[in-house]
Amino acid sequence: MAPGTGKRPSGISRKTVQIEKRFAYRIVIELEDYLFFASAEKGKVAETAPLLHNYALAYAMSWAVSPYYYKYQAPEYSQHLQPLNEKGIYIFPASATEVTHRLMQYNTTSESFLMTRAQSLGYPNWGFIKCIRPGARFETYSLSYKSLSFPSRIRLGKWMSQARLEVEEIAPEPGKGKQSPVMLNVQDLPKTPDYFTSMYNVLPTRLVKEAEWKEETEGYRVGEVFLPEAAFWQR
Repeated sequence: MAPGTGKRPSGISRKTVQIEKRFAYRIVIELEDYLFFASAEKGKVAETAPLLHNYALAYAMSWAVSPYYYKYQAPEYSQHLQPLNEKGIYIFPASATEVTHRLMQYNTTSESFLMTRAQSLGYPNWGFIKCIRPGARFETYSLSYKSLSFPSRIRLGKWMSQARLEVEEIAPEPGKGKQSPVMLNVQDLPKTPDYFTSMYNVLPTRLVKEAEWKEETEGYRVGEVFLPEAAFWQR
């Protein structure tokens, strides 16, 4: 599709090494609790985007494991996710198919262990959280070299919210395509889309939706959906 039709050019290039995927799964994720993660902060409002990052899903599925304690806030996605690439396992970011938000207000005080009393300026620590309500549903796909088993429930977000999984196995067919309707992680693609309709600047990477390429790219047909080749944290 031409730039004039609503797609935005990206201008990023990647390289890739891939393992053949023999299994594909369509995954529906339904929230059973309120879900919150700060995808954007606008003044006093911390918002939760209507999506689930695929790195978060990899950890939630217990495919990747991180230490319980970090002395410094320096995530090691490359080290944690590279073993999945070697096993031929990948999961795409999830898009919301049904979602509503709720605005909650919080009012907190600091939890300092040092008992000091600084002069108060009259400004309490308060704000709003825009979280996603229970019942919201998300959809994503997973590709793998070997057959996978999935948990019935996972936990997501800052509040470790519980979510239920519905998994359907679909036989993948290797092929090429120019369009993909699913949410994609730009960092994970060997060939960055030339155009897309939506982009989410959420940490740690950018996500795009309804991507298109000028030339055909390698991937898989899973039912009616084309999934491009992808691997975690490609550089």
